[in-house]
Amino acid sequence: MIHITLISTIFLHSSSVAIDNTIIDGYTNRMSAFAGDSIELYLNAPWNKDAQPVRLFNLEGKVVAQYTMHVFPQQRSQEIPYQNGFGYKLTKRVAVPSLQSGIYLWENKVPFVIKCNNPKIIVLYSSNTENAYNSSGGKSLYGFNSSDNTASVIVSFLRPQWLPKHSEAFLRWMLKQDFQDVGYITDVDMDDYNAIRKSKVLIIAGHSEYWTLAARRNYDRYIKDGRNALVLSGNTMWWQVRYSENKDQLICYRKAELDPIKNSKLKTINWNEPSLNYPILPSLGVEFTRAGYGRKEDRGWNGYKILRSCPLLENTNLSKNDILFFASDELDGAPIVGIADGVPLLDYQLLGFVQAELIAYDLVSRAGVEGVATWIVCKPSKSSGVIINTASTDWCSDRGIGNNPHIQTITHTMITKLVNRTNVFSTEAQKYIVPAENF
Repeated sequence: MIHITLISTIFLHSSSVAIDNTIIDGYTNRMSAFAGDSIELYLNAPWNKDAQPVRLFNLEGKVVAQYTMHVFPQQRSQEIPYQNGFGYKLTKRVAVPSLQSGIYLWENKVPFVIKCNNPKIIVLYSSNTENAYNSSGGKSLYGFNSSDNTASVIVSFLRPQWLPKHSEAFLRWMLKQDFQDVGYITDVDMDDYNAIRKSKVLIIAGHSEYWTLAARRNYDRYIKDGRNALVLSGNTMWWQVRYSENKDQLICYRKAELDPIKNSKLKTINWNEPSLNYPILPSLGVEFTRAGYGRKEDRGWNGYKILRSCPLLENTNLSKNDILFFASDELDGAPIVGIADGVPLLDYQLLGFVQAELIAYDLVSRAGVEGVATWIVCKPSKSSGVIINTASTDWCSDRGIGNNPHIQTITHTMITKLVNRTNVFSTEAQKYIVPAENF
C-alpha cells in the first residue's frame, strides 16, 4: 500500500535557486487541486536515487516547497502514448502544499494549478488548448506537428505538458500585481459552476480555443447572473470538445460524421455549426470567422488602432487614432456593417446586446478573406454582467503584456474596473443602447 505523505516540505518563499536537470520530464494525474488534496507525481529522472529533493517552483523561479522522494528513469509503457498517456510508474503520491492559488512547476518543468475556495477573481488556465497542440508521444490534434502529418482525434493529459506560450507572460505578470483573492482553475474545472459562481470576474487568457458544452453553459450562466468577464484571448471557444469518462483524455473529431457519439449536441465540431445550435457570437461579442490572422495575414498595423477615448485607457497617453502595437497570431471580430472614414461600424442589431462599443480595431484576413479584428466592450442584457474582449491570442503573450507597458496598464485598469463594477463604457456608447429580446 502506498501511503499519502507530505515529506520534508520546506517553504522558501523569499529565495530562488539555480535550476538543474534533475527531472527530465513528467506529469501529474490531474492538472489542478486544492491545498491538502492528494496528487500523484510521475517524474522521469536521469538516474536512480532514493532521496532526491524534488522542488516546486512558482512562476518567479522561486522554490516554494520541497519533497524528498525516490526518483528513477522512466520508460513509456502505454501503446499510442499521445492518446493513452505515457504510462510512467508512480514516483510519489503527495499532499498539495498550502500555497497561494496559482500556476506552479514541479522542478520548473511540470505545470500544476493550485486552486482556492471562493476567490474574487478567477483566471482560467488554457489546459485544453495546450493539450490539443501538444505533440508529446508523437501526435497532437493537429497534423502539422504529428507523425505522418496525421492528427489524432484523442490526446491524453497524462503526458508531459508545457506552459501556454500565449498566456505565460500574463501569468507571470499577474503574480506581481496587487489584486486580492485571485484564484486559478483549468478548463476541466470550468465544467463545475461552483468553481466560479462566487467570484466577481472571470479572466480568460491567451488562447482558449477548446470548450466543452458544460463549460460554455457555465460561462454563459456566469454572465447572465450579473458577473463580469475579461476575455484576453483570441480564437476563443472555436471547437467543442469532450473528455473521457475519467477526464484524462481530450476528444475532438472536428467532423460530425467521424464522431461516434450519438447525441448530435455533443459532436466535437466547430461551435458555429448549425447542428450544435450554440453560436459563439452571443457568448463573446466576437468570433474568429469575422477576423483572422494577424502576423501572418495582417492588413493593418500589427496592433490595434484606437477608435475613441474611454475609461479603459486611463493612465495611458493613448487617444483616438493612436496605434497600440503588438503583433498577434489570431484575432476575433465583432459583426461589422461596414467601414466609414476608416472607422468600423458595429452591427448592433445582429449583435443584439443592450450596450456595446468598439474600443479599437485591426485589419486582418483569413485564407484571403478580409476581416476586422475588434476590441469590444459589451453588455448582453440589462441584468447581465459586462464582457470586455480584447480578442487577441497575443494580448497576454511576450509580444503583448510581456513587453508593452500600455497593455500592462490597460489590463490592470480593466481588471480593477470589473472587480469594482465601475463604468467601462465611454460617453459615446450611451447613444448606442439597443433593445434586446429574450433576456
